[in-house]
Amino acid sequence: MDKREQDKALNYSIIDGAFSAIMDSAVGGIFLTGFAIKVLHAQAHQIGILASLPLFASLVQILGSYIIEKTGERKLLCFVNMFLGRLLWVLIIMLPFKIFAPLGDWRIWVLVAIIAFSNIFQALSGIGWLAWMSDLVPAETRGTFFGKRNMVTSGCAIAVALLGGKFITMWSNRYSQDNPYGFVILFSLGLIAGLAAAWFILRIPDVKNQDKPHGNNFGFSIFLKPLKDKNFMALVFFVACWSFAIQFAAPFYGVFMINNLKIDFSDITVLTTIATLSTLFMMKIWGPISDRLGNKPVMLVSGWVLIAVPFLWIIALPHKYYLPIFIAQLLSGAFMAGAVLSQSSILIKLSPQQGRSVYLALYAAIIGIVSATAPIIGGGISELLKNTNFTFYSYNITNLHIIFIISSCLQAVTVFFILNVKEPAASTPVAVMLQLKNSLNPQTGVISTTDFIMVELERGKKILGGIDMATDNIAIKAEAGIRGFLERIGGVIRKPVKRLKDFLFDIEDK
Repeated sequence: MDKREQDKALNYSIIDGAFSAIMDSAVGGIFLTGFAIKVLHAQAHQIGILASLPLFASLVQILGSYIIEKTGERKLLCFVNMFLGRLLWVLIIMLPFKIFAPLGDWRIWVLVAIIAFSNIFQALSGIGWLAWMSDLVPAETRGTFFGKRNMVTSGCAIAVALLGGKFITMWSNRYSQDNPYGFVILFSLGLIAGLAAAWFILRIPDVKNQDKPHGNNFGFSIFLKPLKDKNFMALVFFVACWSFAIQFAAPFYGVFMINNLKIDFSDITVLTTIATLSTLFMMKIWGPISDRLGNKPVMLVSGWVLIAVPFLWIIALPHKYYLPIFIAQLLSGAFMAGAVLSQSSILIKLSPQQGRSVYLALYAAIIGIVSATAPIIGGGISELLKNTNFTFYSYNITNLHIIFIISSCLQAVTVFFILNVKEPAASTPVAVMLQLKNSLNPQTGVISTTDFIMVELERGKKILGGIDMATDNIAIKAEAGIRGFLERIGGVIRKPVKRLKDFLFDIEDK
């Protein structure tokens, strides 16, 4: 594949990511929760099950890796499962209609079952996509590419979340809180976007690696290879422990805002958007830094900052929460972007091409199980401490405050596990901090913005030049066409004019 074809394929991947983000934002998160509660009257434990399904579904990626290593068909596995997983949303869209009315309260369990199967298909699609993209994206620009792609997907997700929230609110105000058709319309638009993403996936070529064993050369012994790779398992151990520390408290920040701080939903939406916007901005910065200085120091720097975030939540008080939560969301979005991006990049970097899908599947399965169990354990401890309530220097400490403190302490311990991971040519955390300071410098930002404008102007010049050339060609063709038309008209009238002229001259001569 030449450079031009590769760039075209990567652009299709970004477009696919944009449409996929539109669907994920339109049919997931708060909208899926709202649909389950308002339309299907789901209970809290059923919402918890829905939230855990994507994480548990990651276990099936081990099967996906077996299929890839046996057949080598990454693109086919990705497309077929993506298409089937998204097509199942037709059934979810139909749940409020009369065809499912006889099921009554059982419709919520139908939703759980459909989401479970959809997540299984999406997990299989995900392992195919990651193995496929790891060969398609050049190693030297991997961080930059995924940073750009993540920035685009985050932007689409923000736009859809804000517009979708406004639409559902307006629909509910016009009709009623439990009117299902606002969700039906939103989910339908999301499904259309998801199927459009599948169409762009089809247009991306699969880069076959001839050195990878397939068919009869493949054996189950390859599944033991990642377990014997000490450096890879050190990465898995770090990410698993660190993810447990993060997810231990992650679901309860929203509960804290609603129950403890009494924040209304409009303010919650704004505060949540701050984190997403921060992620969107920092993705463009973290990508080049991880490419130049390595992923390991980026994870260390990001982890150090994120340790402080739970304490910002702790000092937030009713009617005095804007500043601490604003800073907490800003830091969470910015440095979680660095942590997630660098984890994805180093995962591909430490996974050999031979049997890479097995490495990726094992990683996803372990991290998925740990991430799914962490909030369950955190919730159990929170339930045990539900009657905890005491004052510490004028601060009222509750069970959720203790959960946040435990999360921060776990992060402080687990972040240093990354030191056991060896990344060739990685720089130091100090170098990352200096580069980050330079990247965030206002003067540097102005220069970067100027460079961006100049590049865009140069592109604009090329576009205008192309338009100018095209218009010149059109003018030349038009001129030739008019000339030919006039000549044809002249040919038609020339003879009668000549005869008239000869006749007149003949009369004058006579």
